[in-house]
Amino acid sequence: MKKSLILFLSIIVLSCSNKLAEEAEKLKKETFALHDEVMPATMALGDLKDGITKKMEGADSTVKAKALEISNEITKADEEMMNWMEKLGEADKVENVEEKIKKMTDLKSEGEKIKQMTADARKKAEEFLK
Repeated sequence: MKKSLILFLSIIVLSCSNKLAEEAEKLKKETFALHDEVMPATMALGDLKDGITKKMEGADSTVKAKALEISNEITKADEEMMNWMEKLGEADKVENVEEKIKKMTDLKSEGEKIKQMTADARKKAEEFLK
């Protein structure tokens, strides 16, 4: 009876451990997919920023102020993406499954914010350059 109980508890512990590992892997895949979605948009911001800089040349102070505001938003979005990628790489190396789930959950949420920040900066830049 005692051996059966130990076997039963071992199966439960292993089952829970597998579910946590599966959850961690799922979150990792979702978060890295988010990276793969946002990265091309982030890379495109550089060209937009160059266009804004060119448009600033010889412009009046109102246009320059708007250009600087948008340029700063682009810089912030780019910096946030770079910082996020560094944290993502560190989180991927975490061995403890529960800690990895927590980090990936937080990073996924942060990535969604960066995605929106990047989209907003891109939209403003494109409208400014029209």
